[in-house]
Amino acid sequence: MQSDLSFHYVDGRWLLALYAVIPLSFAVIAFDALVLQRALLHNLLPDDPDDWALWALLFGLPHIIASALTLSDRTYLRHYRRQLLPALLAFLLICLVGWYGPQPLSYQLLFVFFAGFTVLHVLSQQLGIALVLSGRRPGRLFRLWKWVAVAAGLAIYLNVYGGQYLGHFRVAGTDVYALLAGLAGALCVILLLLTWRLAGACEGRLGCWFIWANGALLVSALMINQLGYTLLVILMPRLIHDLTAFSVYITHDRNRQVRTSAGWLYRWLPSAGMTPFVVLPAASILIAWFLNSYQQHAFIGIAILLISFMHYYWEGFVWRGESPLRQYVCFRR
Repeated sequence: MQSDLSFHYVDGRWLLALYAVIPLSFAVIAFDALVLQRALLHNLLPDDPDDWALWALLFGLPHIIASALTLSDRTYLRHYRRQLLPALLAFLLICLVGWYGPQPLSYQLLFVFFAGFTVLHVLSQQLGIALVLSGRRPGRLFRLWKWVAVAAGLAIYLNVYGGQYLGHFRVAGTDVYALLAGLAGALCVILLLLTWRLAGACEGRLGCWFIWANGALLVSALMINQLGYTLLVILMPRLIHDLTAFSVYITHDRNRQVRTSAGWLYRWLPSAGMTPFVVLPAASILIAWFLNSYQQHAFIGIAILLISFMHYYWEGFVWRGESPLRQYVCFRR
C-alpha cells in the first residue's frame, strides 16, 4: 500500500496548518482592540458563527452527514451492526426523554450529556491524530493528557453555552460560570505541563508540533472567551475539526473507489479521483441544509440529535486498528 502511487494520504502538514486559525484569531482581537476600539466585538461579530448563514450551511451538521454517508456501505454496516443497533436504540431513548420528558430539567440534562459527548468526540479525534503523527502508542501519559484536555474543554464549553441552555445560577453565592472559568484555568495549567512532557517524548517534529497545537487550542479558547470573543472560541475548534474530518472521509472514499469499487454515492458517477472531493461535501451540505431548514419539527430535531450522537459513538471505533475503513486511510508524517 505504501508504494502504490494511486493511494492518497491525509497530509499531516495540512492538518497542522489548520491550527493557523489560532494566531489569526488573536490577530483579529488585537486589531479590533488596538485599531477599532472593539467595534468588531460590539457592533459586527455575533456571539455564535451559526448566526452567519454561510457558516451554518457549511459547518457543523455537514461533516456528520459526510461521516454517515461514508459509513453507509453494506459491507461496513454488516460488519458493525452488532455495535450500531443497540446504540441506536439507546440514543433514540435519550433523545425522546430529553425532548418529551419533564421540562426544563430533561432538556437541560440532554444538553449536559450532549456537551460532554461533543467535547469528548472533538478532542478524541484531534488528540488521536496527534498520536498517529507522533508515532506513539496511547500510554499512561497520553491518556492523562487526553482526559485533562476533555475536562478543560467541557468546562470551557459549559461556560460558553451554559447560560443559553441552562440559565444562570449560583452555588454558595458564587456564579457557577465563574467557578467553571477558574476550573478551566487550573486544568489548562496542568494541560500545558503534560503537553510539555508529552511533546518532549515525541520523535518526529510534526507530531511534536501537533501535540502543542492541541494544547494551544484549549488554552487559547479559554483566553479568548475571557476576552469576550465568544464567536472565535466556537469558530476555532469547529473549523479545525470539520475540515480534518472531511479530509479523512474524502481520502477514504477516493482510495476505496480506486482499490475496490465505488460506494453507492458514486456508483453512477465518473470514477475520477476528484469525484469524492466534489460529491461528498456537496451531498452532505445539501442533506444538512434540508434537515436544518425543518429542525423546528420534532421529528427532524430528534433525527438531528440522534445522528449526532451516533456519529460521536461510531467515530470512536470505526477508524481504529484493523477496521475495514482504516485500511483506506493513512497519514503522511
